[in-house]
Amino acid sequence: GPVPLFSHGSQALRRYGAGGARAEAMAGFPSVYEIALPALRSAASAQEGAVQACFALIAQVSDTNLLHRGGADGARFAAAQAADFLATGGVHAPGWQARAASVHDAFVARHLSPGGCADLLAMALFIDALARP
Repeated sequence: GPVPLFSHGSQALRRYGAGGARAEAMAGFPSVYEIALPALRSAASAQEGAVQACFALIAQVSDTNLLHRGGADGARFAAAQAADFLATGGVHAPGWQARAASVHDAFVARHLSPGGCADLLAMALFIDALARP
């Protein structure tokens, strides 16, 4: 179908080369299957799994909403914060809740919202729920 010329995703594609939701869908949602689901299933509880998967997605996916809100610097900041959270143990480390809240606060202070990653996380949660007996 037609591609909207003035959507945030179209602007991110032109400006940063990020394919966004269209590219993810056309590729069969690899971020859901290769990043989110393994991270989701690595944790002891559903809450911990969702947080781990969210941070894994932010660390690895070029989120066009982050690009729209924070430009390349904002997206790099978000990815670095998420990668640091994961490198220090993620939800498997003591005190992870306070560290996750600190990252959240830093995102809010910079008006960053990883909305694309949130959408991918929702898909992963849905697929995971369907796979359970």
